[in-house]
This record gives sequence, structure tokens and C-alpha cells, in this order.
Amino acid sequence: MASKELRKLNRKELLQMLLVQCEETERIQGEMDETNARMAEMEESYERLKIKLNIKDQRLNEKDAQIEELKQTIEDMKTSREIELAEAGSIAEAALKLNGIFETAQKCADQYLTNVRKLCEKESRVSQETSRQQAARRRTLQAMTRREFQSVPRGLKMTGTDAAVVKMPDEGGAPLADPGGVHE
Repeated sequence: MASKELRKLNRKELLQMLLVQCEETERIQGEMDETNARMAEMEESYERLKIKLNIKDQRLNEKDAQIEELKQTIEDMKTSREIELAEAGSIAEAALKLNGIFETAQKCADQYLTNVRKLCEKESRVSQETSRQQAARRRTLQAMTRREFQSVPRGLKMTGTDAAVVKMPDEGGAPLADPGGVHE
């Protein structure tokens, strides 16, 4: 609003305009605080997920170490020929038993890795979906704020004791100026 038009307004009209702007600012600030609170909750959630993944990685490393120990034990048993002396069967039977142990250990390790990968993928999808929802909500709030700001009346007219908001012709159809970064 031009400074000449502002000078023509009386104190009550100016205070009413200020009150409308303050209410809108408080409402937008509340929405922003709510969004920030949700963002903080998500960051905490991400940190918890990161901790869980680190624990899973540590367990996986421990399992890998156990598998290596078992493999080494089996190799030691092979080289010392304890299997041949303890068993009355042939070397072929011992080799079959060892293969069974290796296969079982490999299946367990593969299943564990598959479960960890599935969990990571699921958590990643949830995280991406939440980020998309937050971005969409933020864009919606910004668009609503711009529309509401542009719909603020440009002038007030007093009739009797009641004040009515009347749309005043603007200069050249230019939109109202942005009130200093409220939308960003």
C-alpha cells in the first residue's frame, strides 16, 4: 500500500490491518513450529535406525568371524587327519559330512544377509516416503501462505460505526509486496 494511502487511514484502520497481519504471522509461525517438531522427530528416528543398523552390522561381522573360525577349525581337522582316524568310514564319507557342514553354514549366512538387506531396503523406502510427504506439505503450506497474503485487503472503508473491508483499486494491478521473507 502506498505511503499516501497509509497516511489517509486513521489509527483504528491501521491497527486493524496490523492485527490481521499479526494473526496471520502467528498462524504461519505455529505451522512452521509444528513442521520443525516433526522434522526433529524424524531426525531422531533416523538416528535410532542408524544405531540399529550399526548393531546389525556388528552382529553380521561377529557371524562372519564365527564362520571363519569354523572354516579354520574344519581345515585344521582336515590337515591333522583326525577325521580319518575317528571315523571307521572312508575319506569320502568324511568329505561329504564336511560339505554338509559348509553348506549349512553358508545357507545360514546367506539367509542372515538377505534379512539384513530386506530390512535396510524397507527402512530406506519408509525414509524416502516420509521425506516426499514433508516436501509436499511444505510446498502446500507455502502456496497457501502466498494465496492468503495476496488476498489481504488493500484498504479499509469506514461506514457509520461498523468497519467494512473494501477492495481498493491498486496501482497498475501490481501484487502486494512480500512482507520480508515470511514465505521462505
